[in-house]
Amino acid sequence: MKHLFLTGAIQTGKTTAVERFLAQSGLAADGVLTRFDSRGESRTLFIHRFGGAPDEKQAVARMSPELFEVYPEVFDGFGAELLRGCGRRELIILDELGVMEERAPAFKAEVFRLLGGTVPVLGVLKLADCPFLDAVRGSENVRMITVTLENRDAVPELIAAHFAEKA
Repeated sequence: MKHLFLTGAIQTGKTTAVERFLAQSGLAADGVLTRFDSRGESRTLFIHRFGGAPDEKQAVARMSPELFEVYPEVFDGFGAELLRGCGRRELIILDELGVMEERAPAFKAEVFRLLGGTVPVLGVLKLADCPFLDAVRGSENVRMITVTLENRDAVPELIAAHFAEKA
């Protein structure tokens, strides 16, 4: 079974395509999301369970004009714990995997455990190069779709077709 990851430039609609597919499919999903919260010039990146809301303890990075801090220990602790709890539903969502996870070996190990499993994964992969992302992208059981401004409206149907082939 091939898992499916979307990639592409920032703001092309990758997460929106995942959300639209889920709304249309009716599949029960669990997984992990990362989302930014912006306040003025500062941005905080949170990791949280799919369907849940982030809280301050789940911050994995903070950015401002004066600061760029990544907290790999949060990926390895809370993030890896979230991933260990995935797989009890029909689909696992991983949105978005990026370069900040590079220094989080426990988190990365859990991602690869899920990719070696039987529950399908639908994820978003940052359009960047680092050993972690390159390994996910190069995995024999991963298919990639590049989302562009031109094809983004068709991507939910491409996702549905991919998972229909696997049924």
